[in-house]
Amino acid sequence: MLKKQLVSEHHVLQLATFAGKIVLTSGGEVYRVEDIISRIGQHFNLKIDCFATLTCIIVSGKNVNGEIVSLVERINSRSSNLDKIHQVHKIIKEIDSYSFSELKKSLEEIDKIRAYGFGMNLVASALGAASFVVSFKGGANDFAAAFVSGAGVALFSYIVSGLQLNSFFINLISGAICALVSNLFYINGIIPSPSISIISSLMLLVPGVAFINSIRDIIAGDLISGTSRATEVLMTGGAIAIGAGLVTKLFFNFGGF
Repeated sequence: MLKKQLVSEHHVLQLATFAGKIVLTSGGEVYRVEDIISRIGQHFNLKIDCFATLTCIIVSGKNVNGEIVSLVERINSRSSNLDKIHQVHKIIKEIDSYSFSELKKSLEEIDKIRAYGFGMNLVASALGAASFVVSFKGGANDFAAAFVSGAGVALFSYIVSGLQLNSFFINLISGAICALVSNLFYINGIIPSPSISIISSLMLLVPGVAFINSIRDIIAGDLISGTSRATEVLMTGGAIAIGAGLVTKLFFNFGGF
């Protein structure tokens, strides 16, 4: 075991919160965030009490002399990056072999990990959407329609990525794109029905990870975060349904069917 550095409580609290923030912004569960923060504090002889929600991390630490330090970290955005969660969890499992500076450097390297570039996301989204056609027993033309829909969603997400738009609006437009492409394929006689390609492409937008995490948070007793995630899932599902439904209704009204 490496000899632990003598560092201030403030630095320990900041590092622990930083690790928790990486996990939370990458889509990790609240109980996992709180456990990671507590274990880092314990490693450096600082008792940390943590309260985390989807939008905020509040930590308070008490040293051996009973002195208290606290910190509040605001969470402005979240995404899904399971690799970051795995990397942080791996470090925490081996935390006894890390000094403060080594732990800080490792966490900073994890934080700098970036998701795949636009080209990879475009191909993955297109193939991902098209692959669901196989599950729904669609044909080759349905595969092509879903492929184009998935690519359209990826392209739209890339265009608006720097605009900081509301997620409800983004999901609504994405759902509309899926329905628009499929209906265009249908009215041009390329596919016999738009339903399979619409459903297949919409599967890209389904918030499955968020739904599972909401259940896990509720089971773990984190009712605020669990219900918040569940509400977020319902809002996302509603936005997707509204976007796809509006476009389909317009096609129906203007003689698309």
